[in-house]
Amino acid sequence: MKLAIQGILDEFNLKKQAKELGVSVWRSPGFLFILMGIIIIASMLAVYFVSNNSDSVEYLLMSEFFLVTVLFTIGNSIIRGVDEMARANKMKTEFVSIASHQLKTPLSEINWELELLVSKFSEGLNEKQEELLKNIGNSNLRMIRMVNDLLDVARIDQGRLPLVKEELDIIEIIEEVIANNKNLASSHNVHINIRNYGSVPKIIGDRRRMVVVLDNLLSNSIKYTKNKGNVDVAITPEKDRIVVCVKDEGVGIPKKQQKNVFHKFFRSDNAIKNQTEGTGLGLYIAKNVIVQSGGQMWFDSEENKGSTFCFALPFKRNDKFYSVNR
Repeated sequence: MKLAIQGILDEFNLKKQAKELGVSVWRSPGFLFILMGIIIIASMLAVYFVSNNSDSVEYLLMSEFFLVTVLFTIGNSIIRGVDEMARANKMKTEFVSIASHQLKTPLSEINWELELLVSKFSEGLNEKQEELLKNIGNSNLRMIRMVNDLLDVARIDQGRLPLVKEELDIIEIIEEVIANNKNLASSHNVHINIRNYGSVPKIIGDRRRMVVVLDNLLSNSIKYTKNKGNVDVAITPEKDRIVVCVKDEGVGIPKKQQKNVFHKFFRSDNAIKNQTEGTGLGLYIAKNVIVQSGGQMWFDSEENKGSTFCFALPFKRNDKFYSVNR
């Protein structure tokens, strides 16, 4: 009940709404909605008053004409405002897509040149120089990952995220992702456990995207887990689907912020307070990949105790693909 009331109050928080949309308060949808409601009520009362206190048909028609004109003007203003925001959002998405494409090429070239330098000329480098090259390579890889995330977000916003539907061995992918995050887990003194609850059949999905989904969930769990903590990856076969859950013993997500977890660029207060790196795009991308693959994603979290992120995907049975949402 409290959450429902809070949600209603948030809808009418005009300053917050205007700030999120990047417009002035008087142009925010909430303000225009309230203004239109007030004008409709006032106009209806005025017409009712005129109709009860005047026998002139012409006067009544003029009043109704005035009412229609006012409503049309307000409605047109709302439509114009929504149209401007839609155009601005489209321009922003196109800019992000173009900029990301332009950034991807030089970053890839830097990565190739670094790999060539390390493979061909590593014998002439001292320990300090090798360390510097390694740091440059790691920073470049983070930039490439960020650019790829921005490209994926742009594709999702434009409704054209390409997904290949194929049979996948989820255990194999999980083991690969764990191996890729071995150094990260070691640096945070975190132990990763795999818990398999039954025979695991093939699932349906895009292998490259599934690696991204699991990498986001696992790396987040490691980064937000306190030292000497555990991260559990559980795989549970159900009737027509596989459920994968990644559980940590980390900082958790404040209850009041949990509704925003899968929003773009969202980072909880705990993440900022603990100075954890991130763009706030990983979970937004992960959920869209899972949903577009015919699955579901959800989570449970308690502040200072940890979080559990789960997703379910259909598996293949008798040469037929079963959807989680059928």
